[in-house]
Amino acid sequence: MIGKTLGHYEIEDRLGAGGSGVVYRGRDLRLERLVAIKVLADELRNDELAWARLLREARLVSNLNHPHIGAIYDLGEEEERAYIAMELIEGLPLSDLVPECGMPTEQVRHYGAQIADALAYAHERGVIHGDLKGLNILVTSEGNIKLLDFGLGRRIPRQGIAEVTSSRLPLAEGGATAGTLPYLAPEVLRGDATSLESDVWALGVLLYQMATGELPFRGATPFELSMEIMVGAPPKLAQVAEPLESILRGCLEKDPRARCSQAREVMAALVSGGPLAGLAARQPATEALPAGPAASVPPAQAAAPRRRRWIAAGGVAAIVVLLAALLAWHGDFLRHFPAKNPPSNVHKAFGAGNPDVKVWVNTNSGTYHCPGTKWYGTTQEGGYMTQKEAQDKGYRPAANHACL
Repeated sequence: MIGKTLGHYEIEDRLGAGGSGVVYRGRDLRLERLVAIKVLADELRNDELAWARLLREARLVSNLNHPHIGAIYDLGEEEERAYIAMELIEGLPLSDLVPECGMPTEQVRHYGAQIADALAYAHERGVIHGDLKGLNILVTSEGNIKLLDFGLGRRIPRQGIAEVTSSRLPLAEGGATAGTLPYLAPEVLRGDATSLESDVWALGVLLYQMATGELPFRGATPFELSMEIMVGAPPKLAQVAEPLESILRGCLEKDPRARCSQAREVMAALVSGGPLAGLAARQPATEALPAGPAASVPPAQAAAPRRRRWIAAGGVAAIVVLLAALLAWHGDFLRHFPAKNPPSNVHKAFGAGNPDVKVWVNTNSGTYHCPGTKWYGTTQEGGYMTQKEAQDKGYRPAANHACL
């Protein structure tokens, strides 16, 4: 791509790559300015759902005008290559700037307040980031942050999360989703959609990482890491100085109902240097993150409930994996015996019987809808593909609206 043009943008250099595409440095030949150009990966060039995701990202961020959010300038397609032209930001990923022992508290508050401000601005305009992590935050030489790549977490299918989190392979072999896994909230791992609360959880993970130099939850495999996120406690939380410790507790509550749901509150606490407002009122009746030094609890007493939680969580995970395997086998078995008489209450939509008919896939629920039905093209989390492609990728027809 170096030296080529996309629309009125000339490609000058390659900046990096991710799961969905490659980012280049380019020049706007009309306005004579440098830009970053995100080009959809070659293997996704014929994937209509990938194009829909790129379009959604462009529409989301183009409506956000904030000093700590990377701006999007343009969206286009040239020679079957879809691309986004974005603000070129000279800086380093936040994850590369965190030392092994963590940052000074003042630096954590400085960066954290900017991240929380950008997140709050997006939330107040109905936009959830969904993939907040150090790699999606650039820090300029002036010490300002820029938040990038909105909405990616919304695009991870539920079956994709289940597949990754049950894996016993090393994390390095887990791919892009495994890279996001340490920042996913417990409810997202259970299959819930990303939300304001899950964004605040990811913010808490980032703050903990900046303060200690380590992630709050770790494991050798995605399965172990998922179990730690669900039932474990951050090992260095009690070593963080107040009031930052109380802010972290409010962000890392495992129960989303007890967790702080307002990034603006987190920003205000970081700026003022005070505790998180209303934290006590949000505490759940269930067990919260432990307070005080770990040495205040006898090791034998602390280990027993931890083992019970691990056993219980492991049992639940094993049952979920077993049920998923049984359902997958059941579906594969039934595909060898096509139904002869479909139920009379199933709606025969326009294009029924045509595997090439374009259906609308709801990537959040894992279902698809046929042309002429109520939800065709209207759900926020979705995109178009053929009925055959949807079935091959594991999507199922919505109730009473099956394409037969």
